Amino acid sequence: MTKGIILKTIPLFGSVILFLAWVFQQTLLGDANSELQRIYNAQSVFQTYQSNNALFNAVLETVKNSTGSVELIRRVQIYNYELGLRELEALLDKDARTDIPRAPNPYSGTPDIGTMMGTTQDRIEKIQGKLADKRNEITNRKVTLNTMFLILYAVGSVIVLVGSILNAVTASKSSESESKAVKR
Repeated sequence: MTKGIILKTIPLFGSVILFLAWVFQQTLLGDANSELQRIYNAQSVFQTYQSNNALFNAVLETVKNSTGSVELIRRVQIYNYELGLRELEALLDKDARTDIPRAPNPYSGTPDIGTMMGTTQDRIEKIQGKLADKRNEITNRKVTLNTMFLILYAVGSVIVLVGSILNAVTASKSSESESKAVKR
C-alpha cells in the first residue's frame, strides 16, 4: 500500500520540480535579461549622442578661425557627450564608479576646454569598459542560470516520466493479479 502511494507521488514530485524550474527561469533569468536590455538601451542612447560628434566636428571646421566659437561648440559637444554618458554611468554600482572622474560642467569656465575634453574622454573609456565588464559578468551568470534551469527541467521531466511509467507498470500488474484472482 505504501509502495503504491510513493509511486503515485513520484510524478507529482517531478511536476513540482518542473514548476520550480519555470519559476527559476522567469525570475533569475528574467532579471538577467532585463539587466542586459537596460545596458543595450543605454548604449543605444549613447551611440545616438556619439553620432552627433561628426556634426560638431563639421561645424568646427567652418568656424576654426574663431576661437570664441570653437570654445562654445566644444562646450556644447562636451555637454552632448555627458548627456549620453548619464544613462551608461547610472547602470554602474557605486563601487564601479569610484575611479571614474566626475562629469565636467562645460559652462563653468574652468577648467579649460582641453582639460574638460580629456576628462570626458577618460569618462567614456572607463564607463564603457566597466559596463562591458558588467555585461560579460551578467552574460556568464546567465549561462550558469540557463544550465541550472536545463538540469532542473531535465530532472523534473525524467522524474515525471519514470513515475508515470512505474505507475502504468504497477497498475497493469495489479489488474493482471486481479483478473487471475477472479478466474480462480
